[in-house]
Amino acid sequence: MSANNSSSIGIGLTSDDPAFWSQPTPIDCTTVRIIGILLCVATLLGIFLNGSLLISFIRHKELRTPPNIFIMFISFIGLIASCVNLPLTGSSSVFCHWLYSRQGCQLEGLTAFLYGCASCYLLCTVSISRCYIIIRPFNAKSVTVKKSVVTCCIAILIALLWTILPLVGWNEYTLERSRTSCCTNLYDRRRLFVSFNIFIFVVVYCVPLIILLVTNSIIYTGIKGMRKKVAQGVKTELSQRRIEMERRVLKTVVITVVGFVFTWTPYAITFFISAFGAPEANVSPMATFICACFAKTSMIWIPTLYMSTSTQFRFSLVDKSSLEKLGGVSTTAGDGPNVAAITRGKADNVAATGINANKDD
Repeated sequence: MSANNSSSIGIGLTSDDPAFWSQPTPIDCTTVRIIGILLCVATLLGIFLNGSLLISFIRHKELRTPPNIFIMFISFIGLIASCVNLPLTGSSSVFCHWLYSRQGCQLEGLTAFLYGCASCYLLCTVSISRCYIIIRPFNAKSVTVKKSVVTCCIAILIALLWTILPLVGWNEYTLERSRTSCCTNLYDRRRLFVSFNIFIFVVVYCVPLIILLVTNSIIYTGIKGMRKKVAQGVKTELSQRRIEMERRVLKTVVITVVGFVFTWTPYAITFFISAFGAPEANVSPMATFICACFAKTSMIWIPTLYMSTSTQFRFSLVDKSSLEKLGGVSTTAGDGPNVAAITRGKADNVAATGINANKDD
């Protein structure tokens, strides 16, 4: 299958020819090299940020709450991608050609695909779980840490299934037109390749984006309505404290989602044009390269945005003074603590999960 389709990047060689994998980039080498150096720096930042966030979740049991479980899994996938995806692309960009042959290309393409797909699905699951809490507040106890872990594993397995398909014959991983990074084959117009690209564009971008917009809109509307009732003295299903907690959790989730969508949408647009546009309408190699590299930086922005907006995390990674106050207000259900309270001054009392019903409800 790969004997004639990879030549579609315009170098007149097939992927079975070893020379195919070492062709120089058609883009200005100086520009590519500068971006490659930045990607190498991003590698270190990605490992540090995702690793620190993951270690914090592992070390502090109070942080392993249902909403945070989803972020923990995103950090885990981001750490893997930071160790594999960023260094392969960055080092190849520094040398202005792909360094790692077909096997390295398959690994780089798979990890990039897995990270983008899994992160998107995990953000959908956390948004759905928060939406469920708002719609069915009296069933909050049913959303536990154990169920959140199972949900995350299912989401990652589904994403892994999609990423394996190109390895077993439905499309393939090949060089992008910059020839310093890899992706699925967007340029072959045969039905086998086009059908996969349509499928991926729908199930990895369009459907999750709709889910994120709908669920977070429902959450926002529900919280806004409850706060209005509380202000009017009307009794609601959730206490004022829980409403404020849900509002803060919503803020963290929405900002994280916006950061993810912001970094991946330019690449999704270039993906769509390259895969389905007329040959003369194809995006330039430079534009594709920049959009792909920008999407890869989501491995940095997602943990950064989460740390800076969560009431549990600040730029110092973990607010230890807040963690010390968690023990006295935690409750247990199922397999461990599911509620954490953060106390910040007299006007900033926040519960970290909102999943299990608390005494105020």
